[in-house]
Amino acid sequence: MSRQIDESFDDMVWQYTTQLLPYIGVLFLAMVIAGALAVYTVVERTDALDEPSVRAFVGLNVGCAIWSGAYALQLLSGPVPTKRVWLGVAFVGAVLVSISCFSFAVAYSGNEQWLSRRVVLLLAIEPAVAFVLYATQYRQLYEYPPDTAVVADLVVLDRTFGPMGIVHVLFLYGLLVVGAGFLLKTVYGSQHVYREQAIAILVAIFVPLVANVVWFLGFGPMGNLDLTPVAFTASGLAFALAIYRHHLLDITPVARTAVVENMHDGFLVIDETNRIRDGNAAVRRRTTDRGSDSIVGRDVTDLFPEIESIVRDGAPTGRTEMVVDGDDGRRFFDVQLQRLSNVDGIRLLLLRDVTEQHAVEQRYQSFIENASDLITMVDGSGEIRYQSPSSTSVLGFEPSEMVGRSAFEFIHPDDRERIIERFQTGLDASVDLDRAEYRLRTADGQWRDVETIGSNLLDDPFVEGVVLNTRDITERKKREREIRRTNEQLEQFASVVSHDLRNPLNVAQGYLDLADESVDCAYLSDIALAHDRMETIIEEVLLLAREGQSIGDAEPIDLERLVDRAWVNVNTADATLSIASDRPIVADEDRLLRLFENLFRNSVEHGWNAVSVRVGTFSDGFFVEDDGPGIPVEDRDSVLEYGHTTTASGSGFGLAIVSQIADGHDWTIRVTEGADGGARFEFHTDGTPR
Repeated sequence: MSRQIDESFDDMVWQYTTQLLPYIGVLFLAMVIAGALAVYTVVERTDALDEPSVRAFVGLNVGCAIWSGAYALQLLSGPVPTKRVWLGVAFVGAVLVSISCFSFAVAYSGNEQWLSRRVVLLLAIEPAVAFVLYATQYRQLYEYPPDTAVVADLVVLDRTFGPMGIVHVLFLYGLLVVGAGFLLKTVYGSQHVYREQAIAILVAIFVPLVANVVWFLGFGPMGNLDLTPVAFTASGLAFALAIYRHHLLDITPVARTAVVENMHDGFLVIDETNRIRDGNAAVRRRTTDRGSDSIVGRDVTDLFPEIESIVRDGAPTGRTEMVVDGDDGRRFFDVQLQRLSNVDGIRLLLLRDVTEQHAVEQRYQSFIENASDLITMVDGSGEIRYQSPSSTSVLGFEPSEMVGRSAFEFIHPDDRERIIERFQTGLDASVDLDRAEYRLRTADGQWRDVETIGSNLLDDPFVEGVVLNTRDITERKKREREIRRTNEQLEQFASVVSHDLRNPLNVAQGYLDLADESVDCAYLSDIALAHDRMETIIEEVLLLAREGQSIGDAEPIDLERLVDRAWVNVNTADATLSIASDRPIVADEDRLLRLFENLFRNSVEHGWNAVSVRVGTFSDGFFVEDDGPGIPVEDRDSVLEYGHTTTASGSGFGLAIVSQIADGHDWTIRVTEGADGGARFEFHTDGTPR
């Protein structure tokens, strides 16, 4: 169309006619609706703005508002440059609408991986290039210089697109078509409420798309007016319907697919006639191998006769358990019925598979019934509420004989007051009751030594009691008494060694001293050596007996300081000592001091006085090594035994004492070769040799 415009139009700022005003009003109405939806979403769903679908929804409505308002102002403007400015603003709105619509459809259908930052930047390249070409009119690639025409006393633009303009329009159409494809797929696979959501969104996309195609092909009314912004009024209404009636921003088919369809538990929606309206895959797997809709419309009691008593006659919300025998064996289900609507009788039936829970419960029940320990549950006053079957084998009482009676009446009178006091203190102090040892009466009037650990679960709604785990320690107590008797015997033995043997030895030593002054005999020195060896044996036997007692309190010990003390306590002659310690050792200090003294004596005794001794630590223990002759491989397993010695003056108890001290600490000893060929004793404090 050739340019046909009166010069007077160049000075016109605004133009309107009675025919145009309704259309302008609809455009501004579309702007208000879209803007209101954007503001509503930002204000009411601020916490959800991180979700791609919500952000795209806001962008879509902002674009609709910009496009509708800018196009209305373009129609009202008179000068051509002003019209082109408003068309540029509408250009931005149209691009924002298309990209946001595509993003919303992709996110709504659960394909958010398509919305990476790289993809969005790539989508923005074409609109950016097209806008630059539109604004600069570079070589008329986007559009040719627009002609103007007067239609019904209005100045309108007659635009002809260049190659880039056509590419741009097709690009935006492509985004809308791809987005619609995602939504169509969602409509096909969605349940009823989600299908209505998706259809509403499709309407909101296709109505403006059809209107824009009509305009692009030149079939628009009144000089080819673009009805696309007007169509956004219908889009706004469709979105409003989807938001307020179908909770567009609250529920999506993605949530159903990701959550409901993949739930391990089953759910069914049933109506007032007990017909199935909806169900997930977990239920379908239990009932049929046919399509996903095969259970819809069927009577739920036909599929699960076991729950007829729950759902019949509009039964109120209830909960029960049922057993289903299937190809995969017997399954247990916890069934819960919830009313969703009082008007139409829609109810939600939850089927929670508790087969594994049943198996665990049965397993624990079996453990309790066959355990040798007593499992007792008492209330805050000590009355027995539950007693495990092991009471029959341990005490001779049937569980039913003990339930309802006070647990304290079975306790020995001498222990009862102490245990009652500790029970009350434990209730007030913490969840766990202190370990307690006492005596329990059996059915035949005997007494058994027991040990009990308690847990205060009175506040636990599933227990509401104090759980007592009681173990029969009668045999252990018997062994402890035997050990005490043995220790007493060792103490008596130590006393005999210390007193009765040393007295005659001291007498013999006195006569030997007198003989040495008056008699010149070559054998007197041998007798003196024999006396010294007897004194050494007495000391080490006495030490061995006393070292058999339990280890005292263990604490971190500065190894270098303790080693220096032990070295001073030993006659080391010309021997030398080096220490390479980087961490403390947790031990009984007195016993560890004795261990080092015996090891140092052993090194000096077998290393010809000038031996070099080295002490150090490694990741899980410490070592003592020397550069002496070492220990033959065949003797390394026996050097720690009682009486083993390789010298005439040795007692054979020194290394045995070392071994006993290590055993008392639960350490492991490894006898091996030192770095310089001598003997090396490694002590692994975690009990495991390297």
